Amino acid sequence: MVFERISLAAHPGRLPDAIALRFNPAHGDASYFERFGVVCPPSVARAVPKRKAEYLAGRRVAIHSLHEAGIDVADLGTGSLRAPLWPDGYTGSITHSHDMAAAVALRKGEVSGVGIDLEPVASTDAMVAIMQVALSPSEQLALNPLALHVGEPAAVTIAFSAKESFYKATAAGVGRFFDFAALRIISVSVDRGFIEAKVAEALAPDLMPGREFLLGFSVLGGGVVFTSCAWCR
Repeated sequence: MVFERISLAAHPGRLPDAIALRFNPAHGDASYFERFGVVCPPSVARAVPKRKAEYLAGRRVAIHSLHEAGIDVADLGTGSLRAPLWPDGYTGSITHSHDMAAAVALRKGEVSGVGIDLEPVASTDAMVAIMQVALSPSEQLALNPLALHVGEPAAVTIAFSAKESFYKATAAGVGRFFDFAALRIISVSVDRGFIEAKVAEALAPDLMPGREFLLGFSVLGGGVVFTSCAWCR
């Protein structure tokens, strides 16, 4: 079992590296859950083998991340917003794509929330759909420097993924679902690997319009992008 590390580039010194694990999408039957002591919830048990395998890999990296953060747990449940139920005093985030799962965990005193996201680079058709649903014309314009550097499909995927990371980081504090328009991308620092964005609607007392966020991004091997978001009240 080999764990990899992914730096959360936009948050140097504030957050630990994410822990990543390569997994076999076919390894999702009950014997693998038993081997690693992870409970397969009913909603996952009814899913296809790949979904089971990615759920198991995600829980394994989350448990390892919590161990590095200073607490030993055997498993993590799932909350009402489909997010993991982290132990009291801790927070974190889990993500997966293709054959990789990743997680980050840390004490709540260090941040109020954290989110990470892995996404395969979108196809041309998917890129157009993402732009229509998730990005305003001004946001698409702000992505131009990044598109010149990594290509338009990767740039659009990074923007979509960054908004996913923002949602994961703030959902517990907001307490409800909200859409992509809640965060507006302002600019991109290609060399430093982060996106500057602002909250665009009232989400919570600590997440009001105009609040600024930095969201980290990187392009991994195999056509996958990684983004991160962290915030403090």
